[in-house]
Amino acid sequence: MSTARSPRVQALLTAAVEVIAEEGLRGLTHRAVDGRASVPAGSTSYYFRTRQALLAGVIAFIAEQEVADIEAATVSEELAEAPPVRRIADSFAGVLAHWLGPRRDRTRARLEIVLLTARHPEGELGTELLRARESFVGRARMLAAALGSPDPEEGGRIVVAFAEGLTYDGVTRPGPDTTDRAALRQMLERVLRTLSE
Repeated sequence: MSTARSPRVQALLTAAVEVIAEEGLRGLTHRAVDGRASVPAGSTSYYFRTRQALLAGVIAFIAEQEVADIEAATVSEELAEAPPVRRIADSFAGVLAHWLGPRRDRTRARLEIVLLTARHPEGELGTELLRARESFVGRARMLAAALGSPDPEEGGRIVVAFAEGLTYDGVTRPGPDTTDRAALRQMLERVLRTLSE
């Protein structure tokens, strides 16, 4: 899913994510992104002619980064020999702790966009987000199947829904538990265990 982008475009999309996270979607303008990225006026509109194109670029950028985070997920050293459910829960918890800690701005921006596209799911942006979400559901489905779920399709959607709930809670009500990998692992482990029942 990764797309080759110039360093300039990467910087503009990173700046756009920061603008959305801090000011909401109403604050997202080409000028605001130029200012945040400290580039000459008109740079953002050169690469993204319309606001819709800029939003589509941000959605693809966020989705790619989140998929990369999932693919790079590792298990804590002390759990290397733990049962599969615990290892999977730990790996998943590491990703969520990353999204709610160092990548909180990106996560907040994604939630802002999700709310916007929920009003117009049939539009181009809604389609792009749906495609990204289905990628996550597909990965969760494989996870559910590996854990012995009698219905991997439903199990995958349960895992994604639970992760989205934890993400929303962590962004809207931040606290020490939202970035605590061990606490997140315990919650995820409970949910994962139900998939094989």
